Amino acid sequence: MEQAWHRVPGGTAVAAVESARALVERDDVDLLGVTARHRSTDLPPLLVGSDGLDHVPMVSSALPRSVLYEAWHRLGRPRVDRLVERSGGAPDVVHASGGAVPATRSPLVATVHDLAWRHHPEAATRRGRRLFEGWLSDARRADRIVCPSEATRGDLVEAGFDGAHIRIVPLGVGRTDVEPGLPALLRARHGLKGPFVLWVGTFEPRKNLDRLVASMSAATPLSDVPLVLVGPDGWRTDVARTVAPLGERAVVVGSVSEVEKRAWYEAADVFCLPSLHEGFGLPVLEAMAHGVPVVTSAGTATEELAGEAGLTVDPTDTGAIAEALCAVLDDETLAARLADAGRTGAASRRWSDTADGLMEVYREVAG
Repeated sequence: MEQAWHRVPGGTAVAAVESARALVERDDVDLLGVTARHRSTDLPPLLVGSDGLDHVPMVSSALPRSVLYEAWHRLGRPRVDRLVERSGGAPDVVHASGGAVPATRSPLVATVHDLAWRHHPEAATRRGRRLFEGWLSDARRADRIVCPSEATRGDLVEAGFDGAHIRIVPLGVGRTDVEPGLPALLRARHGLKGPFVLWVGTFEPRKNLDRLVASMSAATPLSDVPLVLVGPDGWRTDVARTVAPLGERAVVVGSVSEVEKRAWYEAADVFCLPSLHEGFGLPVLEAMAHGVPVVTSAGTATEELAGEAGLTVDPTDTGAIAEALCAVLDDETLAARLADAGRTGAASRRWSDTADGLMEVYREVAG
């Protein structure tokens, strides 16, 4: 569960936490979270709240995160088996839920969400690429590899993983209820009187925000359409400079609560995520669940995720991005069709389904 403590948790942490929440609702598995050592006893925001995991037992290593990650990778120590045994018995399965792969003698499942850094090394830091390659190498020890999409499965096979040991377990979407009146309040607070484009994610180069801004700056039909950006600061992205061409049309909201994020989806007229590469694309699924028409990237996992609920474009073609946005905003029939398809598609992708898929893999490796 250590991803939940990262400075920018990102989609991998959300996937780990939401999968855990779905698993603890079951009566056929006992869950124990493993973390590094932390000075504070306060839980990160992802693990608290009305539906938090503060009631799930956690065990902590004696090592801080950076040392623990390096020790697992370079030394194959410390094994989490001993850590877990202190809490009541040896584990039947150890799940590396995305990222660092623990050292263990128990049956091991490792989740690999994407290999984006290999497709676009310029979009990751040097340290990030080193970590990702190390974790990918460590994942080869696993009895089974879990990934969220056909796109990632293809990347893993190309990287030399045995396809017979890879299992696709798609991610899910959670609550979609919205506080009455909050979408209208957000619109009024930010002066949004007409249609607007919504973007949700972590500010980082891979999300391709500069081309989205360029597409909306150059297209005359979009000259009065605002772009609302919701999400935390990441790395290598000067947000203010990136959105400057839009002037006052750029509404940088930043990090928000889950309640406010759901309201932003509900308020939006079209959602756009033109990422250069995704292993799944949780914001796309969230937009679909709220009935927001989607414009996203072709050639990556978001294309298979959006399906009939979105228009997919070459993410490097600013003209194509603008054309797709204009098509949705100008054609109410098209927008309604995409919205209906999104709700239908999202209805079959719940976190309980993710838990079902994980349990099948756990049983497979446990024997």
